[in-house]
Amino acid sequence: MKLIAIILISISLRIYVAFGGYSGMNDPPQYGDFEAQRHWMELTTNLNITQWYEKSEFNDPKWWPLDYPPLSGYFAYILGKIAEIFDPDIIAPYSSRGIETFNTKLFMRISVFISELIFLYPPLIYFILKQESKQQLIGLCCPLLILVDHGHFQYNCIMLGLTLYAIICLEKGKLELGSIFYVMALHFKVMSLYYSLPFFIYILSKTYKEPKKVVYVGMTVILTSLIIWLPWLSDLKLIQEAIATIFPIHRGLYQLHVATFWCISHIMIKWNLIFNNQLLFRLAAILTLLFSIPSLIRLFKQPNLFRHTLFIVSQTFFLFSFHVHEKTILLPIILLLISQKDYGYLVYDYTIIATITHHPLMIEDKLFIEYCVLLILFFIFTRNNQSPKFQDSWILNLYSKIRNIPILLYIVIFICQQIIKPPQRFPFLYELSIQVLGFSMYTFMYIISHQQIKNVKND
Repeated sequence: MKLIAIILISISLRIYVAFGGYSGMNDPPQYGDFEAQRHWMELTTNLNITQWYEKSEFNDPKWWPLDYPPLSGYFAYILGKIAEIFDPDIIAPYSSRGIETFNTKLFMRISVFISELIFLYPPLIYFILKQESKQQLIGLCCPLLILVDHGHFQYNCIMLGLTLYAIICLEKGKLELGSIFYVMALHFKVMSLYYSLPFFIYILSKTYKEPKKVVYVGMTVILTSLIIWLPWLSDLKLIQEAIATIFPIHRGLYQLHVATFWCISHIMIKWNLIFNNQLLFRLAAILTLLFSIPSLIRLFKQPNLFRHTLFIVSQTFFLFSFHVHEKTILLPIILLLISQKDYGYLVYDYTIIATITHHPLMIEDKLFIEYCVLLILFFIFTRNNQSPKFQDSWILNLYSKIRNIPILLYIVIFICQQIIKPPQRFPFLYELSIQVLGFSMYTFMYIISHQQIKNVKND
Protein backbone atom coordinates (compact mmCIF):
# COMPACT_ATOMS: atom_id res chain seq x y z
CA MET A 1 0.00 0.00 0.00
CA LYS A 2 2.85 2.39 0.80
CA LEU A 3 4.38 1.85 -2.62
CA ILE A 4 1.05 2.57 -4.30
CA ALA A 5 0.79 5.81 -2.33
CA ILE A 6 4.35 6.76 -3.37
CA ILE A 7 3.53 6.02 -7.02
CA LEU A 8 0.46 8.27 -6.80
CA ILE A 9 2.55 11.03 -5.19
CA SER A 10 5.17 10.75 -7.94
CA ILE A 11 2.46 10.96 -10.62
CA SER A 12 0.92 14.01 -8.92
CA LEU A 13 4.28 15.80 -8.89
CA ARG A 14 4.72 15.11 -12.60
CA ILE A 15 1.27 16.51 -13.38
CA TYR A 16 2.05 19.60 -11.28
CA VAL A 17 5.29 20.27 -13.18
CA ALA A 18 3.59 19.66 -16.54
CA PHE A 19 1.42 22.73 -15.93
CA GLY A 20 4.54 24.90 -15.71
CA GLY A 21 6.98 26.27 -18.26
CA TYR A 22 9.18 24.47 -20.73
CA SER A 23 12.24 25.02 -22.89
CA GLY A 24 11.53 27.85 -25.35
CA MET A 25 8.10 28.81 -24.02
CA ASN A 26 7.03 32.13 -25.57
CA ASP A 27 10.59 32.59 -26.77
CA PRO A 28 10.72 33.18 -30.55
CA PRO A 29 12.25 32.94 -33.03
CA GLN A 30 13.99 29.63 -32.27
CA TYR A 31 12.00 28.47 -29.22
CA GLY A 32 13.64 25.45 -27.50
CA ASP A 33 13.65 21.72 -26.81
CA PHE A 34 9.86 21.57 -26.68
CA GLU A 35 9.70 22.85 -30.26
CA ALA A 36 12.56 20.55 -31.30
CA GLN A 37 10.69 17.46 -30.13
CA ARG A 38 7.48 18.65 -31.77
CA HIS A 39 9.27 19.60 -34.99
CA TRP A 40 10.74 16.10 -35.28
CA MET A 41 7.17 14.80 -35.42
CA GLU A 42 6.54 17.27 -38.25
CA LEU A 43 9.70 16.18 -40.09
CA THR A 44 9.30 12.43 -39.79
CA THR A 45 5.65 12.40 -40.82
CA ASN A 46 6.12 14.70 -43.82
CA LEU A 47 9.42 13.39 -45.21
CA ASN A 48 10.50 10.09 -46.66
CA ILE A 49 12.42 8.14 -44.03
CA THR A 50 15.69 8.39 -45.98
CA GLN A 51 15.36 12.20 -45.92
CA TRP A 52 15.21 12.53 -42.14
CA TYR A 53 18.88 13.50 -41.88
CA GLU A 54 19.20 15.13 -45.30
CA LYS A 55 19.41 18.93 -45.41
CA SER A 56 16.71 20.58 -47.51
CA GLU A 57 14.40 23.58 -47.56
CA PHE A 58 11.89 21.72 -45.42
CA ASN A 59 14.52 20.05 -43.23
CA ASP A 60 16.23 23.35 -42.48
CA PRO A 61 19.42 22.76 -40.41
CA LYS A 62 18.73 26.12 -38.72
CA TRP A 63 15.36 24.91 -37.41
CA TRP A 64 15.93 21.95 -35.11
CA PRO A 65 17.13 19.20 -37.48
CA LEU A 66 16.74 15.64 -36.24
CA ASP A 67 20.08 15.10 -34.48
CA TYR A 68 19.13 12.01 -32.49
CA PRO A 69 19.60 8.37 -33.63
CA PRO A 70 16.96 6.59 -35.77
CA LEU A 71 14.93 5.09 -32.91
CA SER A 72 14.09 8.62 -31.77
CA GLY A 73 12.98 9.31 -35.34
CA TYR A 74 10.73 6.24 -35.36
CA PHE A 75 9.26 7.33 -32.03
CA ALA A 76 8.65 10.86 -33.35
CA TYR A 77 6.98 9.35 -36.44
CA ILE A 78 4.59 7.28 -34.31
CA LEU A 79 3.74 10.31 -32.17
CA GLY A 80 3.27 12.38 -35.32
CA LYS A 81 0.76 9.91 -36.72
CA ILE A 82 -1.18 9.97 -33.44
CA ALA A 83 -1.00 13.79 -33.37
CA GLU A 84 -2.36 13.84 -36.92
CA ILE A 85 -5.53 12.18 -35.62
CA PHE A 86 -5.67 14.23 -32.42
CA ASP A 87 -5.07 17.64 -34.05
CA PRO A 88 -3.45 17.92 -37.52
CA ASP A 89 -2.33 21.48 -36.79
CA ILE A 90 0.29 20.13 -34.39
CA ILE A 91 2.38 18.74 -37.26
CA ALA A 92 1.17 20.83 -40.21
CA PRO A 93 4.15 21.56 -42.53
CA TYR A 94 5.74 24.97 -41.87
CA SER A 95 2.66 26.52 -40.20
CA SER A 96 3.13 24.43 -37.04
CA ARG A 97 6.62 25.76 -36.31
CA GLY A 98 6.63 27.49 -32.97
CA ILE A 99 3.02 26.42 -32.30
CA GLU A 100 2.01 26.76 -28.65
CA THR A 101 -1.71 25.95 -28.67
CA PHE A 102 -3.44 24.21 -25.79
CA ASN A 103 -3.84 21.02 -27.86
CA THR A 104 -0.13 20.99 -28.67
CA LYS A 105 0.91 21.33 -25.05
CA LEU A 106 -1.65 18.76 -23.92
CA PHE A 107 -0.57 16.22 -26.51
CA MET A 108 3.15 16.66 -25.85
CA ARG A 109 2.78 16.51 -22.07
CA ILE A 110 0.62 13.39 -22.22
CA SER A 111 3.10 11.73 -24.59
CA VAL A 112 5.92 12.08 -22.05
CA PHE A 113 3.69 10.93 -19.21
CA ILE A 114 2.59 7.74 -21.02
CA SER A 115 6.15 7.07 -22.24
CA GLU A 116 7.46 7.18 -18.68
CA LEU A 117 4.69 4.91 -17.38
CA ILE A 118 5.50 2.36 -20.09
CA PHE A 119 9.29 2.49 -20.22
CA LEU A 120 10.68 3.78 -16.92
CA TYR A 121 8.21 3.04 -14.12
CA PRO A 122 8.17 -0.80 -14.44
CA PRO A 123 11.95 -1.42 -14.35
CA LEU A 124 12.54 1.30 -11.75
CA ILE A 125 9.86 -0.16 -9.48
CA TYR A 126 11.42 -3.59 -10.01
CA PHE A 127 14.70 -2.33 -8.55
CA ILE A 128 13.22 -0.38 -5.61
CA LEU A 129 10.41 -2.81 -4.76
CA LYS A 130 12.20 -4.31 -1.75
CA GLN A 131 13.68 -1.05 -0.51
CA GLU A 132 12.39 1.05 2.36
CA SER A 133 9.61 3.58 1.75
CA LYS A 134 11.98 6.54 1.93
CA GLN A 135 14.25 4.99 -0.68
CA GLN A 136 11.25 4.29 -2.90
CA LEU A 137 10.24 7.92 -2.53
CA ILE A 138 13.73 9.04 -3.55
CA GLY A 139 13.66 6.73 -6.57
CA LEU A 140 10.26 7.72 -7.94
CA CYS A 141 10.28 11.37 -6.89
CA CYS A 142 13.82 12.29 -7.96
CA PRO A 143 13.39 15.98 -8.89
CA LEU A 144 15.55 15.83 -12.02
CA LEU A 145 13.66 12.89 -13.51
CA ILE A 146 10.54 15.02 -13.23
CA LEU A 147 11.90 18.46 -14.12
CA VAL A 148 13.90 17.51 -17.20
CA ASP A 149 11.29 15.39 -18.97
CA HIS A 150 8.01 16.84 -17.70
CA GLY A 151 9.24 20.41 -17.31
CA HIS A 152 12.13 21.28 -19.62
CA PHE A 153 10.70 18.67 -21.99
CA GLN A 154 12.50 15.61 -23.29
CA TYR A 155 12.00 11.84 -23.46
CA ASN A 156 14.97 10.68 -21.39
CA CYS A 157 12.63 8.29 -19.60
CA ILE A 158 12.58 6.00 -22.64
CA MET A 159 16.36 5.74 -22.92
CA LEU A 160 16.76 5.27 -19.16
CA GLY A 161 13.98 2.69 -19.05
CA LEU A 162 15.48 0.66 -21.89
CA THR A 163 18.83 0.74 -20.08
CA LEU A 164 17.26 -0.55 -16.86
CA TYR A 165 15.56 -3.34 -18.79
CA ALA A 166 18.97 -4.20 -20.26
CA ILE A 167 20.55 -4.34 -16.78
CA ILE A 168 17.77 -6.60 -15.50
CA CYS A 169 18.22 -9.00 -18.43
CA LEU A 170 22.00 -9.12 -18.13
CA GLU A 171 21.89 -9.75 -14.39
CA LYS A 172 19.46 -12.61 -15.04
CA GLY A 173 21.87 -14.11 -17.57
CA LYS A 174 19.79 -13.19 -20.63
CA LEU A 175 22.69 -11.64 -22.49
CA GLU A 176 21.11 -11.52 -25.95
CA LEU A 177 17.89 -9.88 -24.74
CA GLY A 178 19.87 -7.45 -22.59
CA SER A 179 22.00 -6.54 -25.60
CA ILE A 180 18.87 -5.81 -27.66
CA PHE A 181 17.53 -3.46 -24.99
CA TYR A 182 20.85 -1.63 -24.70
CA VAL A 183 21.26 -1.26 -28.48
CA MET A 184 17.74 0.21 -28.52
CA ALA A 185 18.67 2.66 -25.76
CA LEU A 186 21.82 3.62 -27.68
CA HIS A 187 19.81 4.21 -30.83
CA PHE A 188 17.28 6.32 -28.98
CA LYS A 189 19.77 8.74 -27.42
CA VAL A 190 23.45 8.76 -28.24
CA MET A 191 24.36 9.75 -24.67
CA SER A 192 23.72 6.08 -23.81
CA LEU A 193 27.35 5.73 -24.91
CA TYR A 194 28.10 6.65 -21.29
CA TYR A 195 27.18 3.02 -20.49
CA SER A 196 28.83 1.35 -23.50
CA LEU A 197 32.16 0.32 -21.97
CA PRO A 198 30.74 -1.41 -18.85
CA PHE A 199 28.13 -3.21 -20.97
CA PHE A 200 30.82 -4.46 -23.34
CA ILE A 201 33.21 -5.57 -20.58
CA TYR A 202 30.45 -7.23 -18.53
CA ILE A 203 29.20 -9.27 -21.51
CA LEU A 204 32.80 -10.14 -22.44
CA SER A 205 33.53 -11.33 -18.88
CA LYS A 206 30.50 -13.63 -19.09
CA THR A 207 31.23 -15.05 -22.55
CA TYR A 208 34.97 -15.02 -23.30
CA LYS A 209 35.38 -18.65 -22.22
CA GLU A 210 32.59 -19.75 -24.56
CA PRO A 211 33.22 -18.54 -28.14
CA LYS A 212 29.70 -19.53 -29.24
CA LYS A 213 28.15 -17.13 -26.72
CA VAL A 214 30.42 -14.32 -27.95
CA VAL A 215 29.21 -14.96 -31.50
CA TYR A 216 25.54 -15.09 -30.45
CA VAL A 217 25.72 -11.83 -28.53
CA GLY A 218 27.79 -10.16 -31.25
CA MET A 219 25.33 -11.22 -33.94
CA THR A 220 22.44 -9.99 -31.80
CA VAL A 221 24.02 -6.54 -31.51
CA ILE A 222 24.84 -6.37 -35.23
CA LEU A 223 21.43 -7.58 -36.39
CA THR A 224 19.57 -5.23 -34.04
CA SER A 225 21.64 -2.30 -35.30
CA LEU A 226 21.15 -3.29 -38.94
CA ILE A 227 17.38 -3.53 -38.49
CA ILE A 228 17.28 -0.06 -36.95
CA TRP A 229 19.42 1.40 -39.77
CA LEU A 230 17.82 -0.66 -42.54
CA PRO A 231 16.22 2.26 -44.47
CA TRP A 232 19.61 3.98 -44.85
CA LEU A 233 21.73 0.94 -45.75
CA SER A 234 21.19 1.35 -49.48
CA ASP A 235 23.34 4.48 -49.63
CA LEU A 236 26.55 5.04 -47.69
CA LYS A 237 26.22 8.82 -48.08
CA LEU A 238 22.93 8.74 -46.19
CA ILE A 239 24.57 6.99 -43.25
CA GLN A 240 27.52 9.39 -43.28
CA GLU A 241 25.17 12.38 -43.26
CA ALA A 242 23.15 10.89 -40.42
CA ILE A 243 26.24 10.19 -38.30
CA ALA A 244 27.58 13.71 -38.94
CA THR A 245 24.26 15.10 -37.68
CA ILE A 246 24.08 12.81 -34.64
CA PHE A 247 27.68 13.62 -33.60
CA PRO A 248 27.98 17.41 -34.08
CA ILE A 249 31.60 17.98 -33.10
CA HIS A 250 31.36 21.55 -34.41
CA ARG A 251 29.28 22.54 -31.35
CA GLY A 252 32.40 22.75 -29.22
CA LEU A 253 33.84 21.29 -26.02
CA TYR A 254 30.88 22.16 -23.78
CA GLN A 255 27.66 24.10 -23.87
CA LEU A 256 26.88 26.89 -21.38
CA HIS A 257 28.05 26.32 -17.80
CA VAL A 258 28.14 22.65 -16.83
CA ALA A 259 29.71 21.03 -13.76
CA THR A 260 32.36 19.16 -15.77
CA PHE A 261 36.15 19.15 -15.73
CA TRP A 262 36.37 21.11 -18.98
CA CYS A 263 33.98 23.86 -17.96
CA ILE A 264 35.44 24.34 -14.48
CA SER A 265 39.09 24.17 -15.62
CA HIS A 266 38.26 26.67 -18.37
CA ILE A 267 38.37 29.30 -15.62
CA MET A 268 42.16 28.95 -15.68
CA ILE A 269 42.88 27.26 -19.04
CA LYS A 270 41.11 28.53 -22.16
CA TRP A 271 40.95 25.18 -23.92
CA ASN A 272 39.04 26.39 -26.98
CA LEU A 273 41.68 29.08 -27.63
CA ILE A 274 44.59 26.65 -27.36
CA PHE A 275 43.21 23.67 -29.32
CA ASN A 276 40.74 23.19 -32.17
CA ASN A 277 37.58 21.09 -31.81
CA GLN A 278 39.04 17.99 -33.47
CA LEU A 279 42.00 17.91 -31.10
CA LEU A 280 39.83 18.63 -28.07
CA PHE A 281 37.51 15.80 -29.10
CA ARG A 282 40.42 13.38 -29.17
CA LEU A 283 41.81 14.69 -25.89
CA ALA A 284 38.42 14.32 -24.20
CA ALA A 285 38.07 10.77 -25.56
CA ILE A 286 41.53 9.81 -24.31
CA LEU A 287 40.96 11.22 -20.82
CA THR A 288 37.55 9.56 -20.57
CA LEU A 289 39.02 6.21 -21.56
CA LEU A 290 42.02 6.51 -19.23
CA PHE A 291 39.89 7.32 -16.20
CA SER A 292 37.50 4.47 -17.06
CA ILE A 293 40.10 1.71 -17.51
CA PRO A 294 40.81 0.89 -13.82
CA SER A 295 37.17 0.19 -12.98
CA LEU A 296 36.68 -1.70 -16.27
CA ILE A 297 39.60 -4.02 -15.46
CA ARG A 298 38.09 -4.64 -12.05
CA LEU A 299 34.69 -5.33 -13.65
CA PHE A 300 36.20 -7.96 -15.95
CA LYS A 301 37.57 -9.77 -12.89
CA GLN A 302 34.43 -9.19 -10.79
CA PRO A 303 31.26 -9.11 -12.93
CA ASN A 304 29.18 -8.52 -9.79
CA LEU A 305 30.52 -4.94 -9.88
CA PHE A 306 28.40 -4.22 -12.97
CA ARG A 307 26.08 -1.57 -11.47
CA HIS A 308 28.91 0.11 -9.57
CA THR A 309 31.02 0.27 -12.71
CA LEU A 310 28.12 1.66 -14.73
CA PHE A 311 27.90 4.50 -12.22
CA ILE A 312 31.65 5.17 -12.18
CA VAL A 313 32.08 5.13 -15.96
CA SER A 314 28.94 7.18 -16.68
CA GLN A 315 30.23 9.70 -14.14
CA THR A 316 33.61 9.64 -15.91
CA PHE A 317 31.91 10.36 -19.23
CA PHE A 318 30.00 13.25 -17.66
CA LEU A 319 33.13 14.79 -16.17
CA PHE A 320 35.57 14.33 -19.06
CA SER A 321 33.82 13.65 -22.38
CA PHE A 322 33.21 16.09 -25.20
CA HIS A 323 30.20 18.46 -25.36
CA VAL A 324 28.36 17.42 -22.21
CA HIS A 325 24.90 18.76 -21.43
CA GLU A 326 23.94 19.34 -17.80
CA LYS A 327 20.95 17.02 -18.26
CA THR A 328 23.19 13.99 -18.89
CA ILE A 329 23.84 13.78 -15.14
CA LEU A 330 20.63 11.71 -15.21
CA LEU A 331 22.68 8.75 -16.45
CA PRO A 332 24.80 8.43 -13.28
CA ILE A 333 21.80 9.33 -11.09
CA ILE A 334 19.61 6.49 -12.32
CA LEU A 335 22.35 4.04 -11.30
CA LEU A 336 22.40 5.48 -7.79
CA LEU A 337 18.61 5.29 -7.52
CA ILE A 338 18.73 1.52 -8.05
CA SER A 339 21.72 1.08 -5.71
CA GLN A 340 20.58 2.99 -2.65
CA LYS A 341 21.31 0.13 -0.25
CA ASP A 342 25.00 0.49 -1.03
CA TYR A 343 25.35 4.27 -1.13
CA GLY A 344 22.92 5.31 1.63
CA TYR A 345 22.58 9.05 2.19
CA LEU A 346 25.05 9.77 -0.63
CA VAL A 347 22.25 9.10 -3.13
CA TYR A 348 20.09 11.73 -1.43
CA ASP A 349 22.90 14.29 -1.27
CA TYR A 350 24.01 13.65 -4.85
CA THR A 351 20.45 14.05 -6.12
CA ILE A 352 20.04 17.35 -4.27
CA ILE A 353 23.29 18.79 -5.65
CA ALA A 354 22.57 17.56 -9.19
CA THR A 355 19.19 19.28 -9.03
CA ILE A 356 20.80 22.48 -7.77
CA THR A 357 23.16 22.57 -10.78
CA HIS A 358 20.03 22.91 -12.95
CA HIS A 359 19.05 26.16 -11.25
CA PRO A 360 20.04 28.34 -14.27
CA LEU A 361 18.21 26.04 -16.69
CA MET A 362 15.05 26.12 -14.59
CA ILE A 363 15.04 29.93 -14.58
CA GLU A 364 15.54 29.96 -18.34
CA ASP A 365 12.64 27.51 -18.79
CA LYS A 366 10.34 29.51 -16.47
CA LEU A 367 10.21 26.56 -14.10
CA PHE A 368 11.81 28.13 -11.06
CA ILE A 369 8.74 27.88 -8.81
CA GLU A 370 8.21 24.21 -9.72
CA TYR A 371 11.92 23.60 -9.23
CA CYS A 372 11.83 25.15 -5.75
CA VAL A 373 8.69 23.23 -4.75
CA LEU A 374 10.16 19.87 -5.81
CA LEU A 375 13.54 20.61 -4.25
CA ILE A 376 12.03 21.67 -0.91
CA LEU A 377 9.62 18.72 -0.78
CA PHE A 378 12.43 16.33 -1.62
CA PHE A 379 14.70 17.93 0.98
CA ILE A 380 12.08 17.68 3.73
CA PHE A 381 10.42 14.33 3.11
CA THR A 382 13.26 12.20 1.81
CA ARG A 383 16.01 13.29 4.16
CA ASN A 384 18.19 10.20 4.39
CA ASN A 385 20.70 9.54 7.16
CA GLN A 386 21.30 5.88 6.38
CA SER A 387 25.06 5.41 6.24
CA PRO A 388 26.70 3.85 3.19
CA LYS A 389 27.79 0.23 3.53
CA PHE A 390 31.44 1.22 3.40
CA GLN A 391 32.66 3.14 6.46
CA ASP A 392 36.46 2.77 6.42
CA SER A 393 37.14 5.89 4.39
CA TRP A 394 38.66 9.06 5.79
CA ILE A 395 37.10 11.16 3.04
CA LEU A 396 33.66 9.72 3.77
CA ASN A 397 34.07 10.37 7.49
CA LEU A 398 35.06 13.95 6.72
CA TYR A 399 32.13 14.40 4.35
CA SER A 400 29.63 13.08 6.91
CA LYS A 401 30.56 16.04 9.13
CA ILE A 402 30.23 18.71 6.43
CA ARG A 403 27.47 17.27 4.23
CA ASN A 404 25.10 20.17 4.95
CA ILE A 405 27.60 22.84 3.88
CA PRO A 406 26.91 22.54 0.11
CA ILE A 407 23.22 23.30 0.72
CA LEU A 408 24.11 26.32 2.84
CA LEU A 409 26.53 27.55 0.16
CA TYR A 410 23.81 27.26 -2.47
CA ILE A 411 21.44 29.32 -0.31
CA VAL A 412 24.13 31.98 0.09
CA ILE A 413 24.78 32.03 -3.68
CA PHE A 414 21.06 32.28 -4.36
CA ILE A 415 20.57 35.18 -1.92
CA CYS A 416 23.59 37.03 -3.33
CA GLN A 417 22.25 36.51 -6.84
CA GLN A 418 19.01 38.25 -5.86
CA ILE A 419 20.50 41.30 -4.14
CA ILE A 420 23.99 41.81 -5.63
CA LYS A 421 24.68 42.23 -9.33
CA PRO A 422 27.71 40.29 -10.56
CA PRO A 423 30.71 42.37 -11.67
CA GLN A 424 30.77 43.29 -15.36
CA ARG A 425 33.97 41.34 -15.82
CA PHE A 426 32.29 38.14 -14.53
CA PRO A 427 28.63 38.29 -15.64
CA PHE A 428 28.13 34.54 -15.06
CA LEU A 429 29.74 34.49 -11.62
CA TYR A 430 26.75 32.98 -9.81
CA GLU A 431 25.94 30.40 -12.48
CA LEU A 432 29.55 29.27 -12.50
CA SER A 433 29.64 29.19 -8.68
CA ILE A 434 26.73 26.76 -8.69
CA GLN A 435 28.53 24.54 -11.19
CA VAL A 436 31.73 24.59 -9.09
CA LEU A 437 29.60 23.41 -6.19
CA GLY A 438 28.23 20.60 -8.34
CA PHE A 439 31.66 19.67 -9.67
CA SER A 440 32.96 19.37 -6.10
CA MET A 441 30.20 16.90 -5.24
CA TYR A 442 30.67 14.90 -8.41
CA THR A 443 34.41 14.67 -7.86
CA PHE A 444 33.88 13.53 -4.28
CA MET A 445 31.43 10.84 -5.37
CA TYR A 446 33.84 9.76 -8.08
CA ILE A 447 36.59 9.21 -5.52
CA ILE A 448 34.25 7.55 -3.02
CA SER A 449 32.81 5.16 -5.60
CA HIS A 450 36.33 3.99 -6.50
CA GLN A 451 37.06 3.33 -2.83
CA GLN A 452 33.72 1.60 -2.34
CA ILE A 453 34.20 -0.75 -5.28
CA LYS A 454 37.37 -2.11 -3.70
CA ASN A 455 35.35 -3.32 -0.70
CA VAL A 456 32.92 -5.39 -2.73
CA LYS A 457 33.76 -9.07 -2.52
CA ASN A 458 33.71 -11.27 -5.58
CA ASP A 459 30.56 -13.40 -5.53
